[in-house]
Amino acid sequence: MSWARDLLRGDGARAGQPRDLLIDRLRRDPRISEDAVEAIARVHRELFVPEHHRELAYEDVALEIGPVATISAPSMVAEMLTALNLRAGLSVLEIGGGSGYAAATIAAYGDRVVSLEVQPELAQQARQNLDRAGFTDLVRTVTADGRWGWAEAAPYDRILVSASVDAIPQAWLDQMADGGILVYPESGQGEDLLVRLTRAPTGLTREVLGRCRFVRMQL
Repeated sequence: MSWARDLLRGDGARAGQPRDLLIDRLRRDPRISEDAVEAIARVHRELFVPEHHRELAYEDVALEIGPVATISAPSMVAEMLTALNLRAGLSVLEIGGGSGYAAATIAAYGDRVVSLEVQPELAQQARQNLDRAGFTDLVRTVTADGRWGWAEAAPYDRILVSASVDAIPQAWLDQMADGGILVYPESGQGEDLLVRLTRAPTGLTREVLGRCRFVRMQL
């Protein structure tokens, strides 16, 4: 599909207008890398939100996509992409795939993604969304409990967790490649912390990157 496709909103305005405003705002955010903005720009978010939220697709807000599930705000996704330090050709595991939006933005880098989603209906919707967006060749959506990761395709250069957790399951650490990066929201009271773990020869390093708010992982 063409990335330049211009969809029409119900009021006759072009969807490219709010989309361009969003991209401009992201480019001015010092927390977000230029390559993360470009990845966001390559993915049509309206393909990943429910029909009744289409008019809000390019608002920088999280939207409900099902029971105990949301699609994160574009700025939050861009911040996580920046934290992952992505480049083409990496193997990436996503925990909590939701509608498939974050996986699509990772695939926009040219990376292969295994995306785990515990809710079967949501996983099926994600497959359909990714197919319409043209990313099925790079993203495999698996209906599975993300706590155990996906050993079949391990090790992973990058792991992204799109739901908050109290503690990191050992399986995720076991499936990290040497030099790998794991980005996740750490559960807190009222709000969460965005954390990055990096595997170095001397062990794991932990960085707190900022505050965030995510749906808690279903256990």
